[in-house]
Amino acid sequence: MRNLLVLLLIVGAAWYWKKGYGKNDISFDKTGSPTVVLFTAPQCGEHCQISVRFLRERGVPFEEKQVVLEDDNDSNTKLWKKYSSGQLPVTLIGNEKIMGNSKWDMIAALGQNFGDQYFTQAERTYFKKHFQADGKPKVALYGTDWCPSCAQLRTDFKDSQIDFVDIDVEKSGEFNQMTRVMEIPGYPATWFGYTRVHGTSIGDVKRAMSP
Repeated sequence: MRNLLVLLLIVGAAWYWKKGYGKNDISFDKTGSPTVVLFTAPQCGEHCQISVRFLRERGVPFEEKQVVLEDDNDSNTKLWKKYSSGQLPVTLIGNEKIMGNSKWDMIAALGQNFGDQYFTQAERTYFKKHFQADGKPKVALYGTDWCPSCAQLRTDFKDSQIDFVDIDVEKSGEFNQMTRVMEIPGYPATWFGYTRVHGTSIGDVKRAMSP
């Protein structure tokens, strides 16, 4: 009986590891392919539903795990606490962990794990500009020729020898679609590959470029 119990524990641990939950902030299936796991709770309400809708509308297969906040012994709750210090929702996408429901953090994680498979056609068109011919990410600056902050970033990129693509939004001929799809409320807006840069300084860009 004891040997059977030990065997079951070993098999269970192996399954847990294969699912990716035993690793550090990653989620993969037994074939090594990335998976998507979303932790929600009824108390999270609309905040969690934003993430649910985002994944469903894009046709992303995902496993939703509802957390029972009042029960520390609940298996989903234990797993959630492994990846979170109390935030909801939490989404595991391959080797990425997203705290909250940021659309751009989710897009970046999907892109890094699945390429542009779950992007809209318009998103694919713009994100293609963010990569070199060999597939390596590069900096993309969405700006104008009259924006002082854009001019400063261009100078900083050149001084730092950072390769970048300079996209003049207002001269692109696609102003309405580009600002809507990429959600550009002002200038500059900057990406590194799939990752949207939070901030407008060269330091912010370099942080986004760091592994």
